[in-house]
Amino acid sequence: MSDLNEIESILCATLERAESSGYIGYSKYDGLHSPLLQALSFGFWPLRLIWTQIIMRSPINLRPVFFVKKGINPESQALFARANLDLYSLNGNEIHEERARGCLGWLVENDSRGRGNYHGSCWGYHHPWQNPGFYQPPGYPNCYLTVVAGGALLHGFRILNGEDYLKTARSAVDFILRDLDVLYETGEEKCISYVPKMKTDFAVININALAASFIGQVGVLTGENFLLSQARKLLSYVSRRQTSYGAWFYTTNPGQSLLGHDNYHTGMILDAFHDYERATGDGRFRSHYDRGLKFYWENLFLTDGAPKWASDKTLPHDVHGSAQGILTFSKAGEWEKACRIASWGIGHFYKGSGEFSYQKGRFINKRFTLSHWCNGWMARGLAALLPLIKKKQLAGEK
Repeated sequence: MSDLNEIESILCATLERAESSGYIGYSKYDGLHSPLLQALSFGFWPLRLIWTQIIMRSPINLRPVFFVKKGINPESQALFARANLDLYSLNGNEIHEERARGCLGWLVENDSRGRGNYHGSCWGYHHPWQNPGFYQPPGYPNCYLTVVAGGALLHGFRILNGEDYLKTARSAVDFILRDLDVLYETGEEKCISYVPKMKTDFAVININALAASFIGQVGVLTGENFLLSQARKLLSYVSRRQTSYGAWFYTTNPGQSLLGHDNYHTGMILDAFHDYERATGDGRFRSHYDRGLKFYWENLFLTDGAPKWASDKTLPHDVHGSAQGILTFSKAGEWEKACRIASWGIGHFYKGSGEFSYQKGRFINKRFTLSHWCNGWMARGLAALLPLIKKKQLAGEK
């Protein structure tokens, strides 16, 4: 799909729906936001994990049945802020500026710094979350959300010149460098944990890439060479964990390494390399990016643009995979690939009225909507694609 007006219309409807809902919705791992399921877990972490997975994996949306409460996910605010900022840059419509300022203001005012006396601004999910490695109570900060929120604030600073946005983003760097555990460090490499006091011996690759890109971008804006050196060390660690065929595993956990390479985490790593080089002008990681981008297209999408779940597993098709592919190939300037993925994603996930569905399987489709996972990420991807389509159209008119 390369129709500028149609994509912009879908994007505007999605952004309008998000605002009209007050940015309140369900999230992927929010099962424990149910008082009933919290009680039925009896404080026992395996039961918390089981309930979380049941709600997340169910082919129908069980959240209303178990009284899971809707909430405002910081990731939603960050994604919708960036989409509005991109659309404002494209058409100058002040409604998108106003919405972006509202989302960014919420992020500034609703961080988790005071919950644990952290050294800088940080963000966590609004709901409790249990995974096999750790439990996060509501608001417990993690590196991923902090980088996503911080990246939106940086984007706001660049477009709206809001000094508070840069100040908060710089504060988030202090959380990343001072509150997250250092899992591995040499003179050339560094690896940090997903959450404070994680107590694990394996690393999550994509959050190290995203942290590196974010810290590097902040360092360029503040002129701090120390931040640039920290960014290089983090990204060096990630680059040296790339496989010989151009891929990355989700973690350095040997058990997980037996699995394939998933779609959206791969895209996030590639975006981190892209954004780092664009901000710093440091091209030392370009070969890793180029090999990774080639692997991404050839192994994580079908020829019609459908997103594969992983390199070794086609189904389910996940809306986040479509959104990530649109974003990654838009950043790379791969117009045809981004449009092909967008066409498939809109054709199979868009329900109308500004809503996207969750997953499409062989026999079962999850038609319900998760606010940030479905609408937020598709808005982010489509907003990144629009300027590329407009540029191509203008070039064709000359």
